[in-house]
Amino acid sequence: MKQVILLFVFALSTQAVSAQTADKAPTASALQMNTLDSLAKLSQQFINSNQPDSLYSLMGTAFKQQISLEKMKEIMGQFKSQLGKWDSLESQGVKDGIARYKATFTQSALDFYISQDKQGKIETFLFKPL
Repeated sequence: MKQVILLFVFALSTQAVSAQTADKAPTASALQMNTLDSLAKLSQQFINSNQPDSLYSLMGTAFKQQISLEKMKEIMGQFKSQLGKWDSLESQGVKDGIARYKATFTQSALDFYISQDKQGKIETFLFKPL
């Protein structure tokens, strides 16, 4: 399991976000949350249907500069074979523009983080143990 998590933490493109005080923390707009929900659901669909090309097409430039399509295909295959089908996705909120979900797979549940860049492409794509 740890091996899968380490392999799938290909969210090397996750950008550092400046720390903000609680009274200045922005709240996600309904439009932003809807867009992140859509990206998360598409990610789930593409992982379950073994469509790494389609998933990769949703990624932004910063992500693609760090992770090749071939590497993503390899990681997705290992990830799915060890965790099974991605059964459900439950929103846990948004902080600093990064949405967090509980992603439940056949074998385990993980936290899933996703954000978008200014072009609406995926910038953060990260799975972590709960």
